[in-house]
Amino acid sequence: MEIKQLISSVITEKPPSRSINEFIFLCRKIALVQIRRKLSSGRLHSEFFKSSPDDLAIDCIADLFQQDDSGTFIQIKTYFESLSFENISEKDLLTHLRRLVFARVNQSIFRMYNEADPSLGKILRNIKYAVHTLNNFNEIERFGEQCIAPSACETLEHLPVLDRPELERQLRYHAHGSEHIPALLAKLSVYLREQNDHSRIVPLMLVAIVFRSLYSDTPVTQEVMIEDRFIARDASAILYGICKQLMNETELKYVGKKKVEPVIFKKYFDVIEENLVATIIQQDGDRKSFFTSLKTLMPELTEKEYKKNHKSRVEYLARIAHKRAVKELRKHV
Repeated sequence: MEIKQLISSVITEKPPSRSINEFIFLCRKIALVQIRRKLSSGRLHSEFFKSSPDDLAIDCIADLFQQDDSGTFIQIKTYFESLSFENISEKDLLTHLRRLVFARVNQSIFRMYNEADPSLGKILRNIKYAVHTLNNFNEIERFGEQCIAPSACETLEHLPVLDRPELERQLRYHAHGSEHIPALLAKLSVYLREQNDHSRIVPLMLVAIVFRSLYSDTPVTQEVMIEDRFIARDASAILYGICKQLMNETELKYVGKKKVEPVIFKKYFDVIEENLVATIIQQDGDRKSFFTSLKTLMPELTEKEYKKNHKSRVEYLARIAHKRAVKELRKHV
């Protein structure tokens, strides 16, 4: 049966059993292609899930086949009716169906990973937060999968996609596993920009799995949890992002209007981030003052000069950063 005829049949009331079975078989076949692609590239571990690839394929897309009282596939009908179904070619219909199935597979696998390994879920959330905050990556969707690529450079998407072993090998060479997520993303960005053998578009899930491996030195399937370490690391990533965002927002006001030199303005936020880490993460009651911290970076600075030229600005920006940090961190408690 042709794709248009098959889809038209299953989105009607009381679709024939033959059409239902053929449609489910086709969707399962598409899902299985996506799952096997993930397995071969190292973006999915078969031992992580108890199901076989065939069973996993149907588990991932099962909710697509929800039917209303008349037996119609609700989600399928809604999806294709929004695409001017009658005017789409057979080829384009198949492309749209693949996109729908691929997206559902990716969503389901993300949920399964998140439920089985909360630390991986935290890493994914922090990668997304850092990408949104720092703008050093663009978000791209490929085959229904969330991906990232370094901003302002060629994506080289015509080249082979990086698999897990190669990406992990490269990051282990460039990183130590002690960096917070924004720093790891920076190293990933540099590596992707400098290499010309692979596509610079990498799946978000693959990046998270490799970061997880760097942090723990154990496979993503291992049940050993290092929760305290991740909590501190997650908080550090959030504080870094808040400071970076605030610096970008206020740079025009201070640097653009020549109130503060660019180098000194950057040092303001170095000491603000240091203060946030000390007060929020380390809960250090004997933390250094802003003057002491700034003097470490500017040895020639006197207390008189600090009070005259820097104190009010640093403390004002620090109050904003602290308020934002508390608000953001409460979302992750």
